[in-house]
Formats: sequence, structure tokens, C-alpha cells
Amino acid sequence: MKRASSAATAILDGIARGDQIGGPTALARIVSESVTACGGLDVSDLTQRYLHWHQTDAFDTGPTFNLVFSRVADGVNSADAAKQIDLLLGGDTAGCGPAHRSGPIAACFEIPTSDLAMVARTEARITHYHPDAGSASAVVVLLCRYLLEGADWKEARARIARDVTVADAWRAIQGADLNPGGYAFDVIHSALHFLDGEDALERAFDFAGGENFCPVIVGLFEGAKGH
Repeated sequence: MKRASSAATAILDGIARGDQIGGPTALARIVSESVTACGGLDVSDLTQRYLHWHQTDAFDTGPTFNLVFSRVADGVNSADAAKQIDLLLGGDTAGCGPAHRSGPIAACFEIPTSDLAMVARTEARITHYHPDAGSASAVVVLLCRYLLEGADWKEARARIARDVTVADAWRAIQGADLNPGGYAFDVIHSALHFLDGEDALERAFDFAGGENFCPVIVGLFEGAKGH
């Protein structure tokens, strides 16, 4: 329990350091609370926690999350709501929201490493129907788990490249664009770019400007690396 608590704290602190607005940190804390209480991902429990936050203190949720939970609040099943919003947005639901919030799943050691990619993709589908959002989240969660297990940064990345559950997504991320936008693969690609050098978070902030995308992932990985 202490190991999981320490790991979750490191990840949440890292996210908070990279989060310039606050929404990703709040959502990641909800994820952490849910997986800790349930001993893993319980979609119903997490959905109810998201809904409660949406109806009370929500801010900086991202447009996809807000649209989905506006429908859930009206009684639509979350899976149906995610599909409806994906259709409404013309498939433009491949944002980085799930990758921002999913890091604490890596600190739930009741979930076997072999199941993490599936779990991350399932969590992402609560709001983001596009498979790229889930795949980016799976890469983030697995990288965090490898770091929490003691791998260094180079070895964690090498293990991701060999992992059949995310190898295709990893290759797509390697070929994505360096830009401050919110498309999930670009966000992870950009974060990795800065993490390969010195003063990663400061440089990511300068690169992102007012956008709250890439630095959150940089902070998340730095938190896991420092655990």
C-alpha cells in the first residue's frame, strides 16, 4: 500500500508541476481515488466520480469531456454518449485528455502490467471514442509503470517499443509532429522531445505558450522518473 501511495503521489505531483491551469490535475486525482478505492479500474465508479465533478466543481475539462458528461448528466449511458460526441465532432476525439489523467493507473499495482494497455484504453473510452486517444493513454501508463518498477528512461522506452500491446502506437508517436496542439500522438511526441534534453519542463512551457498540453505529460513522466 505504501508503495502504491508513494507512486501515485509522485505521479500526481508531476502532473501538477506541468499543469498550468489545473483541470488535468483534478481529473488525475479523481482517477487515483477511484482505482485506489476499487483496487483497479471500475468504469461505473469512475464515471460516477467524473459526473459528480462535472456537476459541481469542474473546470478546464476539455471540450470532449464536457460534451460527453453533459449528455451523461441527461441520462445517456457514458459509452453511448462518447459515441454520440465522436459522431457530432466528426471523429475529432483523439485529444490528450485521457493521457493527461491516466497516469495514476500505473500506480495501481493490483493491475498487472500485462493488462495496463487494455485498462488505459477502456478508461479513455469513457470520454474519447477515437482509438488514438486510448492508445496514447496506454503508452503513457505503461511508460509510467516501467519507470515505477525501476527501469531507467532509456530502458522504459525500449520496453515500450517491444510491447506488442502498444508497439503500433509507439511507432505512430515517433512519427508524429512536434507542435503545441492537443492531438494525443503529437502531445506525447512533443513531450518525449523535451524529455530527451535538459530543463525539459521549462522548455516545454516555453514551447506550449498558453496551451496546457505537452507540459502536463512532461511533468507526469518526470514525476514517475523521480519516484
